[in-house]
Amino acid sequence: MPDAADRCGLFVPRGAEVPAMNDQALVSTGDLYESCTRTLERTLEEYETSDLADITTLLTPLEQTTRMVPRARRLRGSAALDWMRLHAAVTATMAGAAYDRGRHSDAVSLADRAATVARAAGDSALAGRSLAVRARVVRQHSPAVALQLAGAAGRIAGTSPARAMITGKVTAGSYAAVGDVTGVRNAVTRAWKIMEKLDASTQGRPGFALDTYSPADLALACAEALTTVGVPEEATPHLERAAALIADSGQTGMIVAVHMARARTVLARDRPNLDEAENHVAHAVTLSAQRPAEWVARLVRDISALAGRRTGHHMDDLVAATSAWS
Repeated sequence: MPDAADRCGLFVPRGAEVPAMNDQALVSTGDLYESCTRTLERTLEEYETSDLADITTLLTPLEQTTRMVPRARRLRGSAALDWMRLHAAVTATMAGAAYDRGRHSDAVSLADRAATVARAAGDSALAGRSLAVRARVVRQHSPAVALQLAGAAGRIAGTSPARAMITGKVTAGSYAAVGDVTGVRNAVTRAWKIMEKLDASTQGRPGFALDTYSPADLALACAEALTTVGVPEEATPHLERAAALIADSGQTGMIVAVHMARARTVLARDRPNLDEAENHVAHAVTLSAQRPAEWVARLVRDISALAGRRTGHHMDDLVAATSAWS
């Protein structure tokens, strides 16, 4: 069976699915494992372009299967560890979808379970990545605690791509939440140093992933933290890099995120440009119409509020258009 490092390298045909629970007894353990793996990989491939509610619906029976098979078939040794890693990967993906849908309580519960199972299975990178979800939720209420969690997650993740993600997205974002410019700059620098040491094969493509982390994602995370902490001029080069890397990727979620980040940066400048910012947000909302998500609606509200403070004008029409997504 393939190990955790091979999950993202599998070819996944459309239509791959897990046999129904009452049919699984007729399928060999190896074939069932491959079917589950293909379904997870298809989900990862389509994460940035699919409705997150559909992703949750698809993964729910997969989570049940990957959790129950090792017990039902009394697996031991490497076979049991493979299933544990797969179960942790499925659960971590569900945690990410729950977070993006704004269901933070579910996200924390799923992330904690994924981290526990991943560590037991020896997949420290996935454990660290999962723990980072809890840090992102906590950051909204207690950035100091989020920093502690991010530090623990980074140590667990080791030198993997997950550590670059944790440092650039969670640590830098937590420092930004408390207005620590030096902390953000240091975290950004560390994150890029980690990224530079990664093999090209572990950088992957932009968007949600379990075993890789793209420079586009890191550039976007750095730009967001630098904008939040009040140095939008330092964010601009990162945004330009992210925009260039995702331009032809087809990764709708990432493209939307970059447009939102550019809108925030435009408004945070000494001379904010309302029209430019509104164009970015409108483009993002149009792209998100087939993939509505709470995080998009939240960003629209946040950017509208920022526009009100910086220019005296809100984006009420766009807020109204996305209000049902929360």
